[in-house]
Amino acid sequence: MAESSKEPLAKPQPTPAKPASSPAKPASSPAKPQPPQWHVVYTLPRHEKKAARELELQGLEYWLPLHKVRKQWSDRRKWVEEPLFKSYLFVLVTPRNYFDILNTYGIVRYIYHEGKPAILRDADMDILRRLLDSTYELEVTPLQLTPGQQVRVEQGPLMGHTGILIKQNSNQSVRVDFEILQRSVVVTVPLKFIRPLEDLS
Repeated sequence: MAESSKEPLAKPQPTPAKPASSPAKPASSPAKPQPPQWHVVYTLPRHEKKAARELELQGLEYWLPLHKVRKQWSDRRKWVEEPLFKSYLFVLVTPRNYFDILNTYGIVRYIYHEGKPAILRDADMDILRRLLDSTYELEVTPLQLTPGQQVRVEQGPLMGHTGILIKQNSNQSVRVDFEILQRSVVVTVPLKFIRPLEDLS
């Protein structure tokens, strides 16, 4: 009887090694909520207190520094409380209430300085509070402007127009050159109506 041929047994193939799993990426931490900051807002002329009342009705936190000023009338003198900074209010701003503040009656816009929102620092607020609680007489005067500086009119019939400052006459008025119909028109404007253009960007 013929001997049956035996097939050689197949060698077991080595199990391919599993590729090492890449280390799990750490879960990205949620963005930290932006802390509230005291922004500076610009109000309509003589609307500081009205705008403050509107903010209060909405439950929004604000600060309107007031100081006492002696007013002279024809028949009497009287101490009255006036805003320390004309047409300025300080408002505690968060991402959630940013537009609520902007849409409040009496508030025109946020103040910017060098392209960034103007922020009232805690140290500056502390100094102002100390001064207001003291017996010192306070007077806020505008910063000195530089001839050739571009400015914008914030109040009056020329409101919204930009021009070039020619000369600062005094602490009360300035001469501004406006280009109208390709002509140079120089106008004397109350200093309190003027803002440097870089503070408005």
